[in-house]
Parts: sequence; structure tokens; C-alpha cells
Amino acid sequence: MTSIDPLARSVFETAPDRLRPFLEGLAARVSGGSNWLVRKKTVCDLLLGLDAFFALPAAERQSLMADGGAPADAADTEGGPEDFRRVLPIYVGAILEGLGETTISSAEQAAVYILSIHPEHQAAAERWMLADPRNGKSLRRLMRGDRRYRQLMDRMADHWRAGRST
Repeated sequence: MTSIDPLARSVFETAPDRLRPFLEGLAARVSGGSNWLVRKKTVCDLLLGLDAFFALPAAERQSLMADGGAPADAADTEGGPEDFRRVLPIYVGAILEGLGETTISSAEQAAVYILSIHPEHQAAAERWMLADPRNGKSLRRLMRGDRRYRQLMDRMADHWRAGRST
């Protein structure tokens, strides 16, 4: 087990008031998972679903929101897939912050923590991976073998590239 340092900054404190209930709802859905196999799948499903929603034309997104298909606060009708992919790490950070965990103990958990906006989450996942060669190997195996996680990582690559170029 690897400890997770306390967060220096909360996503919930910096998020607009209208977005907080949506972020809390994401965290609640993930926390319902009985273990990290289930939670990782839930995170991937939720975020890939939101990515698909944002890939729709703005008029279709507005129509779905009007029909109750998606929370209006979560979807800026002007934004598109690129905008959403930039905020994916924030959504992951909010989900993990909502869970309030203090340690990392599995490859599935570390895989999700790597995707967070919080440097403390990323550092804890990295420490867990480096703590034992088997940990790193199991995480790499997961990254190669889990198609849905790879899709999510591909979407996150946009955010990471943008961060490095700044």
C-alpha cells in the first residue's frame, strides 16, 4: 500500500457552483463500486460516455439536455470534444477526491489515479508502481490489455500534450 498525500487544492473548491452537484454525482456513482475492478470500469464508462456526448453536434447536445438526457451544467453547448478532453483530468480528480481514499493498493486503482489532475494522486500512483517491480508490471499489463482504459488514455493525451507545450 502506498499513501496518498493530502491535496493542496480541491477541484470542488475551484469548480463553478453549478458544476459541483454533477461532479459529486460522478464520485457517488464510482464510490458505489465494491472494488477497484468495478470502479475502474465505472470511471471508464462514465468518462467515455461523456466524451461521446461531447462529440455530438452542439444542436444534438442541446436537444438531449432539454430531454433530460444529460445535465445542462456538465455540458457547455459551445464546447466540443477538444474542450471536454481538456477537462477530463479535472473530472477524474473530482471523482477521486470524492472517494477520499488515503492509500493505493491495486493496479486498477493506480491506473485511475494516474489520470487525475491532482499531482498528489499522480505521485502516489507512481510511488505505488515503483515500490515493487510486480506493481509496475501489473499496471503496464492493464494499460496494454484494457481497451476501454486505453481509449480513455488516448483522450487524456490531448490534455497532457497541451500541458507540456505551455
